[in-house]
Amino acid sequence: MRFALWSMTSPAPGLSHVEIYENQLRECEEAERLGFDHMWFFEHHVSPSSPIPSPNLMIAAAAQRTRRIRLGAMVNILPYRNPLLLAEEIAMLDTLTRGRLDMGVGRGLKPVEFDAFGVDQARSRRMFLESIDVMKRVWADENFIVERDWFRIDKKTPLAPGVVQKPHPPFYISAQSAESLRWAAENDVPFAQIDALVEECERDCAFYRDIHARAGHSPAPRLVVTREIFVADTDAEARRIAEPFLARYWELWGRYAQFTAEGRMPDDYDAWRKRAPVLSKMSFDELAERGLIFVGSPATVARQINRHAARLDILALACVFKFGGMPLSTMLGNMRRFAREVRPLLGASGSPARSREAGR
Repeated sequence: MRFALWSMTSPAPGLSHVEIYENQLRECEEAERLGFDHMWFFEHHVSPSSPIPSPNLMIAAAAQRTRRIRLGAMVNILPYRNPLLLAEEIAMLDTLTRGRLDMGVGRGLKPVEFDAFGVDQARSRRMFLESIDVMKRVWADENFIVERDWFRIDKKTPLAPGVVQKPHPPFYISAQSAESLRWAAENDVPFAQIDALVEECERDCAFYRDIHARAGHSPAPRLVVTREIFVADTDAEARRIAEPFLARYWELWGRYAQFTAEGRMPDDYDAWRKRAPVLSKMSFDELAERGLIFVGSPATVARQINRHAARLDILALACVFKFGGMPLSTMLGNMRRFAREVRPLLGASGSPARSREAGR
């Protein structure tokens, strides 16, 4: 099991945007020092609560302040972008990171963002698939002309710079629906699930495994699952500190539940339509009992992770250490305790050797 940071970009009291971004880069530096494998940034638009319209700019900045940790977006939203432009940008980022780039892709989720760009959300899957096809051809340095309903591309010259990782940086996809899972399995692409219940992950892992095997791919863990994490000396102390921040962060599921209630989520977003109302109503105790959050002492958090690892084919645990406007100092303390006190308690899949090195 690998360990990633899924880094929240969210306002905090008294902080300017300059300070928010600087804190996020400090988080990345610390993640590398502590031995984490990946750091992923998200993408949102017209959203004061998530001011990160370009995760790729954060990757470019982080590339200059790190040397080992892999960097990526979770995810780049393909229907909002011209695929030639994005493919060129990714090649440049792969060069800036010296081959440390992860290519997270998705088709978008928030109706207000599709409205802002004037994009029909119901067409997002077709746009996603055609964008992937175009980007692969760009990275292969083909010359071609394509015409789509929403873009026309005429590539006549070599790609400069080219990608460092061949044939392209590794893909990761945010996949909740059967259609997205099928595409990921057929193409041997790891899939990420955000705040998914363990039983949902089990079902989707089984679905993926079957299609993955029939497509001729070798068995391997492919699930990336996100979990909000907070570690303190005792379970009671961890809850006391984390609960107010988590309550503010969890309001996002209330917003998605409202989109669902208003009928704004298309039919092929049914997995989200079902998940959001359920999650938005859960109390802190329910979230902990259902394994959606890992909050407690080092032993408690390690036990929860080991339970997940025993049930799921986890490629990477995407840890959310900062949520709800949590101060940088609180987040860094949380991350350090996880690296130094939780990871040594994990099973073999939790890479305890790297944990010991990170705790030096």
